[in-house]
Amino acid sequence: MPKQIAVFDLDETLICGDSSQLWTNYLWEKGIITDPRFIEADQKMMKDYSAGKLNMHDYLTFNLQSLHQAHHEQVDIWLTDFVETKIKPLFYPAAKKQLEIYRQQNIPIIIISATVSFVVKKIAAAFGVQTAMGIDMVMKDGCYTGNIQGTPTFREGKVTRLQQWLAEQNFSPEHIAFYTDSMNDLPMCLFASEVFTVNADQKLQSEAEIRGWNQLNWLL
Repeated sequence: MPKQIAVFDLDETLICGDSSQLWTNYLWEKGIITDPRFIEADQKMMKDYSAGKLNMHDYLTFNLQSLHQAHHEQVDIWLTDFVETKIKPLFYPAAKKQLEIYRQQNIPIIIISATVSFVVKKIAAAFGVQTAMGIDMVMKDGCYTGNIQGTPTFREGKVTRLQQWLAEQNFSPEHIAFYTDSMNDLPMCLFASEVFTVNADQKLQSEAEIRGWNQLNWLL
């Protein structure tokens, strides 16, 4: 078993954009959702997330209403097209290169995102990453509800979920490298052995300068 792991945030870290907002926009463009309030909620979500005051439960309770009558198999069909047409063009080339370096070294790669897990796992698969965690949603009658299942992968929840995964794998890595763009991931940064900020927001950049973290700038 290797002695280290590489952990990546997804949005604005591996891709140039926010997958949750892009997903809502995709559903809007396809006419799958027709209520502009869902677009407005996503715009407010981005502002609140950036300000560090997002109420994830309230946001998802509202947002997942857009899919409450869509069976998960149909959602998966939409997701396949979404990743192909909207997400793949936003993959940072440097991100793909870094992932390949870790693969060649047989270092386990994990993507942990505060986006819902059915979106995160689909995108992770497109990156060739098998282990991915997002916010798990309760399902009812084959459809996603707005209720969160377990610990959400948000702020300190990312650390909790990673610790749970490591315990399940009976794995205690000596070194954890973590890549992120957001100050919301400070708990994971402090948990990791080594931090790489990617196009960091202003607060995280300041923290990186104080703590001497590696600062990367990835471009499309």
